[in-house]
Amino acid sequence: MFNINRLEENWRDLVQIYPDTVELQGATVAHCLQTPVILFNHVTHFNITEDRSEIFLKTIINHFSSRKLPFACFRVSPLTPPSFTSLLEHHGFEKELEQSIMTFEGKPSNNSPQQNVTIKEIKEDSIDVFDRLMITNFEMPPEWKEIMDKLLVDFMRKGNRNYVAYADGQPVGTVSLFSKSRTGCILNVSTLKEYRNRGIGTELTNHALSDSFKEGNNLHTLQTHKGGDAEKLYRKIGFEVDHTVSFLVKKL
Repeated sequence: MFNINRLEENWRDLVQIYPDTVELQGATVAHCLQTPVILFNHVTHFNITEDRSEIFLKTIINHFSSRKLPFACFRVSPLTPPSFTSLLEHHGFEKELEQSIMTFEGKPSNNSPQQNVTIKEIKEDSIDVFDRLMITNFEMPPEWKEIMDKLLVDFMRKGNRNYVAYADGQPVGTVSLFSKSRTGCILNVSTLKEYRNRGIGTELTNHALSDSFKEGNNLHTLQTHKGGDAEKLYRKIGFEVDHTVSFLVKKL
């Protein structure tokens, strides 16, 4: 957990690009209100003293309720005071998701890409291909496409890079790279169901990782479901778990 402060700061930098994110009482409240799920709507990067905890929690719950979200959510990391985590649980917050924050500290792979797989970085005029593929691969509601179009364009204009993998001449996979303060964060690794278990996810991750090195980043990270198949895949590439985070949720 040597890099924990830097990694958590990187997450804060990332969610600040969400269209509705706000700063509230010294905390970052990540919001993309048109996509009402916890990864797009949660409190992160907060450091609240014990004497302010109750008032802060009440303010946050009221804030989520006023946005007409069906829940309030906190992203709890090892930096979160245990007393505040206990307070959340006392007020009915429950763990809904646990993620592994992984880092890569080796050298990028020199393996040649598969002959039938091509990875291309996309520009704004090709965002439709990336979005449609990502929405399909992650099984997002189709109506999210409009906000995803806007979100990804905003990300690209702030330095985010997006890639599409082609196999048999068809677009089949996605990956993104967000770099800031010499930290490269790999996101949106996805593959069409019928093309999974062919090494395409590995190709996509290695491609983004290689570009992260080329951009001069000296810390490379991604996050995934704790203990899931994707975590096992990333371990084979050379990533290791730095720390875990939990999303504690209360229905409103």
